[in-house]
Amino acid sequence: MTLIQRFRTTFGDSTLAILVLALSLFGVAMVYSAGQLDVPDPAVQGVWKKQLLFLGISLGAFLAILRIQLRWFEWIALPAYAIGLVLLALTLVIGQGYGTAQGVKSWIDLGPILVQPSQFAILATILMLARVMGNWREPPRSLWALVTPVLLVLVPMGLVMLQPDLGTAMVFTAILFGALYWAGTPLGLMFMLVSPVVGLLLSFSPG
Repeated sequence: MTLIQRFRTTFGDSTLAILVLALSLFGVAMVYSAGQLDVPDPAVQGVWKKQLLFLGISLGAFLAILRIQLRWFEWIALPAYAIGLVLLALTLVIGQGYGTAQGVKSWIDLGPILVQPSQFAILATILMLARVMGNWREPPRSLWALVTPVLLVLVPMGLVMLQPDLGTAMVFTAILFGALYWAGTPLGLMFMLVSPVVGLLLSFSPG
């Protein structure tokens, strides 16, 4: 049984969709409540409407993506991953920081819009992990079997830490351990990865 088949057997596509929708609606509700305080801030009162609009657009995109064959995602994974790495490297050269992230090279200014390559790299890394791990016929039984997925995550994670952006780097860590868990990796092997990964994160220094 492949990783994809195992996931569908455990939860099913409909259950996953319901959970994602519920989490998204909860996020909209939190944004709405932030603009309804005793001393409401005009700057955030209407933000929930934009959030709801984005949710509607996302649902439309979600339904469209459901119609795409899985083979296409497998084909696009490698070029998307490569593009993500190039964009992350480019961010270190021409990236800029904005708002509370001044001094962090996380954004690329394209004139009318700002692009954060790390978000694209996150999706590309997930696709690449799915391509590599989705065809595993049995759970990994040794650290050697984990070398490929670990490297796939460490490369973009390292580029993100050079920006430096610890928060996004931690997202990559969560992606790695989440993927390993659903691949059926024994907890003992995962625990052996915790120490070096945590050590890498603790070595992070904004300076």
